[in-house]
Amino acid sequence: MFNSKIKKASALVLTGAMTLSLAACGGGNEEGDPTKAPTPTTAAQGDGEEGDPTNTPDVTNPDDGSNEGNINNDTSVEPWAGSTPRTIRIGTWYDHYYDSTHKDIYDQPEVSNLETAQMQFDNLKRVEEKYNVRIEYINLTWNGIMESINTSIMAGTPDCDLYESDLQWGVPAVMNGYATSLEDIAQPDDDIFTEQTVFRYLEIPGMDKHYMFQGATLDLGAYPLGFNMNLIEEANLENPQDLYDRGEWTWDKFTEYLRILTKDTNGDGEPDQYGFTGWWTTMFNYLLMSNGTHVAAGSQEMLSSPATIEVLELMYQIYQTDKTAKPWNQDDWDSNNVFSDGKVAFWISAAWIQQGNSSADMGFEFGVVPWPLGPSGNPETNSQIAVAGNWSMIPAGVERPELVYQVFKEYTNWYDGDLEYRDDTEWFEDMMESERNFEYLKMMGESNPWFDLWDKIEGINAANAMVASAADQVLTPAQAAEQQKQMVQDYLDLNFGE
Repeated sequence: MFNSKIKKASALVLTGAMTLSLAACGGGNEEGDPTKAPTPTTAAQGDGEEGDPTNTPDVTNPDDGSNEGNINNDTSVEPWAGSTPRTIRIGTWYDHYYDSTHKDIYDQPEVSNLETAQMQFDNLKRVEEKYNVRIEYINLTWNGIMESINTSIMAGTPDCDLYESDLQWGVPAVMNGYATSLEDIAQPDDDIFTEQTVFRYLEIPGMDKHYMFQGATLDLGAYPLGFNMNLIEEANLENPQDLYDRGEWTWDKFTEYLRILTKDTNGDGEPDQYGFTGWWTTMFNYLLMSNGTHVAAGSQEMLSSPATIEVLELMYQIYQTDKTAKPWNQDDWDSNNVFSDGKVAFWISAAWIQQGNSSADMGFEFGVVPWPLGPSGNPETNSQIAVAGNWSMIPAGVERPELVYQVFKEYTNWYDGDLEYRDDTEWFEDMMESERNFEYLKMMGESNPWFDLWDKIEGINAANAMVASAADQVLTPAQAAEQQKQMVQDYLDLNFGE
């Protein structure tokens, strides 16, 4: 264990699993997928869901003219004119704290960290007074927020000044022109385009401007490869972390290690030690990232692209040709990431996965390493963490959107740029056990977040075909892509139309 210097302000991020789009609804999540489980994360701005009061806004920081260079000091944005404050409505699908309807920090039913809660509450009042506004969260519910986006924005009279949305319905809204670009409302030197201390924006492939943003908290929810250090050393193999540091951790090296580490240790003619085990959904995501590609992230399907075919071919090789992965069990999802018995060299790891699976618990030392670089990947630009949580957007048609943005930014920056208040890493450090493991997790979270909507498409099963154990379920990569690419394109045409 190593020392943590970060103040505690823990929170849980609430995520959705329902699949709905602007024009249609359907279920695309694999039932029983444990990777959908809630993951403890660093404190996120404005989340404030039940049970966590620290997940909201701001410190007392009066603007007395001495804030030159401060993130909150944007003199280009004038307060709301007039004697009556403007109410800035933020549409959400669950309760948030704090807003103008709250009288003190104890309006949050389960307030725990009194210091940060008071900072957030005080900053709320400061921002409201500075800009002559009232900030009000509107819980529209999951279905209600989709209906509001679907009807009011399209009608040109948005119900809310800002929506906190799941990407399933937020991205199609952006793609169809129903959101305001950040470049149109924020200065070029704004924090979101530079240091990203308060907000970070979402990269949508093929779009020159940016529309969706979220709190720039340190994201420690990545899924690196876990590995059994004992098995690596027994096979006289070099630590994968050292290979990664030298830029030599590639798909070729990974498959070489898997072949060496898959063994028949009891002499019965069948492997009882495997190179890899893990959930195919997460494996597919991270191999796509490591090869710099997508399936459904813009207006054109990329399932049939050469880089995605390379991903499918690698999965086919590991599961079907080399047989270096533990055979896939479609009927028992949990069994597909069992590694604590010491009979698997590599597995899909995460902080929440290692909880209860410490080195002491398992009887061997574990390490984590980022996924190996694919032949079409770029180590300088590859994402290493999937987009998660909710992302905000300011709908088209809102009056003075630059004011809405600046108010929300200052409201979100309740910690006044002090990242020790914003981020809590102690739990993650404990789960990673070593500073080196934690630094890889941190590095992955600091990459540009990657998003893809392939798993929202009901019936898509291209990657699953690569790992299916029954011979009659197996398709070649090219066959799988050809069979399902039109399904992907139809989804994109419906949700990302011109």
